[in-house]
Amino acid sequence: MPIVAGIDEAGYGPTLGPFVLSKVVMEIPAKYHHEANIWHVLKDAVSEKIQKRGNRIVVGDSKKLYQQKTGLKILEETVLSFIWHTKGPVTKFTDLLKLLSDYDEDVFDKYPWYKGRDLDLPVASNVSAIMNYADNFKHTAVLQDVSILEIKSHFLCVSEINRQIELDGNKSLLLFKSCIRHLKEIFEHYGKHKPKVLIDKHGGRNYYERLLTQNFEGCKVDSITEGNPLSTYNINNENRKMDVSFIVGADSKYFPTALASMFSKYIRELFIKLFNSFWQENVPDIKPTAGYPEDARRFLSQIHDIRSKLNISDDILIRIK
Repeated sequence: MPIVAGIDEAGYGPTLGPFVLSKVVMEIPAKYHHEANIWHVLKDAVSEKIQKRGNRIVVGDSKKLYQQKTGLKILEETVLSFIWHTKGPVTKFTDLLKLLSDYDEDVFDKYPWYKGRDLDLPVASNVSAIMNYADNFKHTAVLQDVSILEIKSHFLCVSEINRQIELDGNKSLLLFKSCIRHLKEIFEHYGKHKPKVLIDKHGGRNYYERLLTQNFEGCKVDSITEGNPLSTYNINNENRKMDVSFIVGADSKYFPTALASMFSKYIRELFIKLFNSFWQENVPDIKPTAGYPEDARRFLSQIHDIRSKLNISDDILIRIK
């Protein structure tokens, strides 16, 4: 059966907080290989929109599904139901990170808002609801011959982001290099099955052939089409083959990319929840921040005095770009 994968990020643009990039790898029936937007196949368990969702989870572009006013409930129910469906119940944020990423808790030692801190999951929904969603999806996926093969996330905190940008001299390469990690893993693990990978386009970049060639040594990279809104490449060697497409709005067009966007957003928001909790303990009545540039300026101004007292450096708090 065909394998399709989606890759999408959260937190590329903010001033504060981590950057997260996730991948979702799925096996789907052959007749849907050329579309990969398989909401209709899973319609008994999954809705594309919040309206009329009923007892179904929602999978869609995380930017449309998450707002600070409505909270994490929609994201959380989807992310945890998929995790519980594939891995079993996860009740701690750090356990979620260990399942999804190359998690090393020593990375957090320099960040007082992360070190020794954790969150109980779920934070916005409840266990019985998530178990019901997970069971419903499992039943539907079996009936429709759909399998979730892998879900994985990479994250970088502020100091690691700053160091990578200084090394590369280019913020856009931060996104591409994280993407390459996922692509290489997909190529290595699933390349014999000729997977198709659908990635939300990286800003204004339309040309990826040179970068892909540099990173896939020993492979042939063929450009199929390059431009806006679509750039597609075939990567192959003697044993493996993979089609990679960078598409404008892929996170709202293709199921695995949409689900990857939700995982990235959920993980980032849990990091931000820990971040805000730390500062609210130290600065009474401070309004939480999502970390985006305009509000970050307000937030940094309000924490200025206390962070000086706590001797917190810019390098672990503020991104250089």
